[in-house]
Amino acid sequence: MQRFNLAKTKMVGGALSIIGLVLSVFFAAQTSVSIRLETWFSQEYWAQFMPLVLTIWLLVAGMLAAFERPNANFTLALFGHTISEQIMFGWLGLTNISTSFFDLFGLKNINLPDYAILWFFGLSLISLCIAYSNVLNLRRVSRSEALIGIATGVVVSFLPHFLLLS
Repeated sequence: MQRFNLAKTKMVGGALSIIGLVLSVFFAAQTSVSIRLETWFSQEYWAQFMPLVLTIWLLVAGMLAAFERPNANFTLALFGHTISEQIMFGWLGLTNISTSFFDLFGLKNINLPDYAILWFFGLSLISLCIAYSNVLNLRRVSRSEALIGIATGVVVSFLPHFLLLS
């Protein structure tokens, strides 16, 4: 039974790592890096890095699970909270300039393509289920870590909107 759990943990971690790597390469190819300083001071420039950062986060969480690190569940919970909160805030109009109070502050919606939203939302739900049900039989996520994950998700979701307001 212990051997089955070990193989399951490595397989789940490896699958998440491969998905994270493939999506990282895909979003890295779509990210444009500019050497012009004036482009560095726009929200759109920094917002284009968000999908890449999130997929790298998934890659790291998968690698931690594959190598059976005790903090793998916490990292999966961080990834899951960040993605799901970002998508839900967009759906609720909290990050959309045309439908919310935040338009007074110049907030703009980070438009992810529909396929990215579907992939990310599905992966976030899977990550949250794995992390909180302790499928990998690693260290459980504590209440304080869960609150840290939720707070981090909120901060990361709204951070690109408050960077360099123009």
